Amino acid sequence: MTEKRARNKKIRNIIIWSVVGLLVMLFIYSVFIKIPKSYVDVQLEPILTEILYTEVSATGTINPMETVTVGTQVSGEITDVYVDYNDKVKKGQLLARLDTRNLRSSLDESRANVEKSEIMVEQTKRSLDREKELYEKGISSDLSLEQAQDAYNNAVASLKIAKIQLNKMSVNLGYAEIISPIDGIVISKDIEVGQTVAATFATPTLFSIVHDLSMMKIEASVDEADIGKVKKGQHVVFTVDAYPDDEFTGVVEQIQIQPVILQNVVTYKTIVYVNNPDLKLLPGMTATLIIQTEAQPSDRTVPNSALTFEPLEYDWSILKKKGYSMKKSELAKDQESIWVMRNKVFTQIPVEVTFTNGIRSAVKGEVSLEDSVITNCKIQIGEKKSGGLFSGGEEDE
Repeated sequence: MTEKRARNKKIRNIIIWSVVGLLVMLFIYSVFIKIPKSYVDVQLEPILTEILYTEVSATGTINPMETVTVGTQVSGEITDVYVDYNDKVKKGQLLARLDTRNLRSSLDESRANVEKSEIMVEQTKRSLDREKELYEKGISSDLSLEQAQDAYNNAVASLKIAKIQLNKMSVNLGYAEIISPIDGIVISKDIEVGQTVAATFATPTLFSIVHDLSMMKIEASVDEADIGKVKKGQHVVFTVDAYPDDEFTGVVEQIQIQPVILQNVVTYKTIVYVNNPDLKLLPGMTATLIIQTEAQPSDRTVPNSALTFEPLEYDWSILKKKGYSMKKSELAKDQESIWVMRNKVFTQIPVEVTFTNGIRSAVKGEVSLEDSVITNCKIQIGEKKSGGLFSGGEEDE
């Protein structure tokens, strides 16, 4: 009985140590021996037929084509305001009104001065007529006649001045009604009812009215190094922060030769005209512009990154395992090339670069629009990250 227990214990120990040994071997294999999986991501770009441009970058501010500031030439208290921000107005429309009591008092005073001056003219005219009669009879002297004539002339002049002042007061009374000078939209209102405006030294601004927001302009600042490339009529593409996914277009209208110098940086103001039919663009928005300066029609264009791509030798052991192969070409010294993917074959094609805009290049060579050019090839060793850079790549079996 004792021998049987000893034998069973020995068998049990053998089984236990066998299991432990197997687990250790599995651990060593999984950590130190097992070859990790690899994932390949070959990035391809189409070969295009397009017009390439050299480009000049700039920033600018969007403004209306025409902005009219409406002010007042007389002082007074605002009694009525008839429009608000964004209101559409017509030429001649009443926008606001000033208190007219002081202006009417000044007008009445001017009328009284005219009446007073008219009376003085009549009085001096009668005195002059009497002096003339007495002078003809030899009773009055030359001096008396001259004094009477001067008094009459002064009265006539005073009457003219009084009439001018009356007309001025009448015009000032008309200025108490603030009228829109154009058809447009109110974009600024700087007054409220009860506010006092003073036009003693300068004309205060009450409203700003833009004629039409369907046509805007961008006042862009172009660096002195680029201004020589910019010409009237060139096409402009720009974006604004309010609509980051939208691309707007415009045309260069004017290059102003007056330099703008700020912190030793010289720029030139360039005016770009922009259509704004849906009124998305608002005054004051900041625009980031690309001015297309030189056009180059091209039969074949590729991304510039395709010209710098070169397969790495140490990647080929993995690529060959996945069924890829390589077909290299004999290149002349300093000759450029691109790599295309043809049925899992990395195929090198010699090319000549005829034009570049810094982003894409026009090339000549045995390049087909049906090819896809390789811009990068990335290999990840280890655990595949779902949704990451290599989520669409191939995996080792």
